[in-house]
Amino acid sequence: MGGISTRQEMRFSAAMWTIGAVTGLVGSFVPHGPGVNADGWLALSGAAAIIAIWSWRHDVEIPLKVQYVLSVLAAAAVGTALLCAHHSPAIFVAASLYVLPTIYTAAFYDSRPFGLYLVSQAIILGVLLFTSGQPAAPAAWVFETTTISALGVVVHRLRAALIEMATTDPLTGLANRRAFEAILERELAQRQRNGRPLCIAVIDLDHFKAINDEHGHVVGDQVLTDVATAWCRRLRKFDVLARYGGDEFVVMFPAASVTEATDILARMRTSAAHQFSAGVVEANGHPNPPELLRAADRACYLAKESGRGHIQIAGEL
Repeated sequence: MGGISTRQEMRFSAAMWTIGAVTGLVGSFVPHGPGVNADGWLALSGAAAIIAIWSWRHDVEIPLKVQYVLSVLAAAAVGTALLCAHHSPAIFVAASLYVLPTIYTAAFYDSRPFGLYLVSQAIILGVLLFTSGQPAAPAAWVFETTTISALGVVVHRLRAALIEMATTDPLTGLANRRAFEAILERELAQRQRNGRPLCIAVIDLDHFKAINDEHGHVVGDQVLTDVATAWCRRLRKFDVLARYGGDEFVVMFPAASVTEATDILARMRTSAAHQFSAGVVEANGHPNPPELLRAADRACYLAKESGRGHIQIAGEL
C-alpha cells in the first residue's frame, strides 16, 4: 500500500469513519421525511464512532485481511443505513455514503481488490435500490454507481501515480530512501513475529567522485544505472535494492543470515564493472530501522577505510 505507514493509513481510516458517524448523527435529526428509521441511523453513527476511535489509536502493523474486514464493515454499515430508509426517498441520499469506503479502498488497495469492491458495491446498491419501491431507483442506481465508481477510479489512478513519484528513484528505477525505510519497518515487524533472520547492507561505489570529475555527471549517471541493473540480476526476487542517495545504495535481505547476505553481495560485486564497498548487519533483538541503517553504514565506512572493495560485517543488533 505504497510507502505510507500503518499509522497514517489508520488515521485516514479513522477520518472516514468519523465523517460517516457525523453524517449519520446529523441526518438523524434533520428533517428526512417519513419511512426512515432514525434510531437505526443513530446506532450506526455510534458504531462508526467506536471504530473511528479504535482506528485512530491503533497504529501498529495489522494484517491485510483486517484492513479488508474494515472495508467490508464500512460497506455493510452504508448498506444498513440504506435499509433504515428503504421505503423512503431518503435512500437516494444515504446511498451517497458509499463514497467513503470507495475512497478508502481506492487510496490503499491494489487494483484487483479495488475492482472487486466496486463490482460488489454496484450489485449491493442495485439490490437495495431496486427493492425499495421508489420509482426513481433505476436512474438513482445509474447516477450513484457511475459517479462514485468514476471518483474511485480517479483516486486510484492518482494514488498509483503519486506512489510511483514518491517511492521510485527517477534515475535507476529502484526504490528510493523513503520507500526502503517503509519496507524495512514492515519487514522488521514481521521478523519479530516469525523469528526469521533479516540483513541489510549499505553499499558505496568506490572512487565514484573521480568518475564525475573526469567524465561528467552524464557518465556518472550511466554508471549508477548500469550497476543497479547488474546487481538486480544477482538478487533474489524478494530482496529489496534501493538508491539511498548519490552513489550510496541499500539492500535488504529478508530470511537471510549474515553469511547468506555476504555471499549475495559477493555475487553482486562480480556482476558489474564498478567495484563497491559494503557494510552488512543482521537484525537480532528488536532494532529499529535507523539503528540498523547506522550500524550498516558504520560497517561500510570501515570497509572503505580498509582499502575499498571490501565487505565488512557489523555486530548483531
